[in-house]
Amino acid sequence: MNRIIYVYADWIGLKEPTLLGTLSASHIRGKEIFSFEYNDEWLKTGNTLVLDPNLQLYTGPQYNQDEKPNFGLFLDSSPDRWGRVLMKRREAIIAKKEKRKANTLFETDFLLGVYDEHRMGGLRFKTDPEGDFLSADKTYASPPWASLRDLEYASLQLENDEDYEDDEALKWLNMLLAPGSSLGGARPKASIKDQAGDLWIAKFPSAKDEHNVGAWEMVAFEIASAANLKVSSSTIKNLSGQYHTFLNKRFDRTANGERIHFASAMTLLGYNDGADFHAGVSYLELAEFIIQNGSNVSEDLKELWKRIVLNICIKNTDDHLRNHGFLLTDAGWTLSPMYDVNPFPDGTGLTLNISEDDNSLDLDLAMSVIQYFRIKPAEATSIITDIKTAVSHWQKIAKKIGIPAAEQTRMASAFITEHDTFDELDPIELLHSLMKDHNLKAKDLVNLLQVSKGYVSDILHYKKGLSKDVIRKLSEHFKVAQEAFNRPYKLVVRESSHLRNASVMNTPKQLKRA
Repeated sequence: MNRIIYVYADWIGLKEPTLLGTLSASHIRGKEIFSFEYNDEWLKTGNTLVLDPNLQLYTGPQYNQDEKPNFGLFLDSSPDRWGRVLMKRREAIIAKKEKRKANTLFETDFLLGVYDEHRMGGLRFKTDPEGDFLSADKTYASPPWASLRDLEYASLQLENDEDYEDDEALKWLNMLLAPGSSLGGARPKASIKDQAGDLWIAKFPSAKDEHNVGAWEMVAFEIASAANLKVSSSTIKNLSGQYHTFLNKRFDRTANGERIHFASAMTLLGYNDGADFHAGVSYLELAEFIIQNGSNVSEDLKELWKRIVLNICIKNTDDHLRNHGFLLTDAGWTLSPMYDVNPFPDGTGLTLNISEDDNSLDLDLAMSVIQYFRIKPAEATSIITDIKTAVSHWQKIAKKIGIPAAEQTRMASAFITEHDTFDELDPIELLHSLMKDHNLKAKDLVNLLQVSKGYVSDILHYKKGLSKDVIRKLSEHFKVAQEAFNRPYKLVVRESSHLRNASVMNTPKQLKRA
């Protein structure tokens, strides 16, 4: 069985959707095999910009590599893990209701199942040249901003019960499939429209989250903005009372809604999913691509190197090739704004090498490659200082957002700063915050620490310090570094009561809250 899909280019600079070529899918032994053939008229336009290194600009069919499920050009227009999960679960529920075996969904089903209005980038698809662009199901139109709370709730319901297969689950799936299937990545997400009609990506909390991922992505974006890196508008919303939803304005549309073509670095460098430093994939290859194909070479090389520095300074170690992207212009490719930037306190190395064979979180290593990014040493040193200074305000940003002190302590090791300008947490303030986070009372500490009620009361009211054994037990239980509890702080001190009028009390501000 063969399936023919007509592929149209529809991005800024083109007067109308223009036939790029045809994508053919053949089913062989339960797998789809793809070939693509450019439209002769497209080749005659003289457009020499490479859209995919595996699709060179010549006539005749070109076949997909066996190890790739489809050409990278079309994988960028297809849903990633989250969207595919939604589609598969919807098919399973409908099949159960219809008392039949669930159909196997193939790459073409995923590609054509994306609602046309939401599709990332500037490609559009038809199965009939005279028909509508797919998918044309208007029940999948972008929901308004006001739907955020319902969408977040739906995503959590589906994650919390993976075997949920009734009408209620189908309702949640349909709600999320509408705006969520078009987007890449594994996290629950959806495209929504603001009051001006602009598209945004909403990234919801996951049921598997152990910290406030959305809030920390906001911290990373504010740091990047302060360091003058290229980011799009972003905000967060606390909809559930616990973790935040992170919202990022889509950068693949103009102010008046025209499409801008987007491609991942994975596609433009010709790699497969999973390619990383083990395979020798490095930032130097991205730099080489910018030099050969870029429309803004000097600025983009500098921007890319600044991103390396930022990634080191906040341990953004999930910097794989799908988390780097480019936007198409008349003159070539330019770096897209940053996206999917998250601090990881346990990060030990970047996903991509900085040099040809080293992915270490090392600013000296970043300095050693500046010539490939056409940056002089004095400018590079200044950039590092500016970024580290911006990073040093991470705790102020976290406090402003409302991230609890205990969670700040757990995340602190992700941030490398120019100056230790952030406030060190008072150990007892930290303990109070951890107790609140874990819903613990003073009596619970008695059992945890195996000490008396009086000793716990004295600790919590700044009357006694923390012993080494107590610090060790607190560190092990709360999974917080011992150093956080071993910082100096002030105790309440009273002189002997028999000395009339000689009583002295040193009361820290924290005592008033204790």
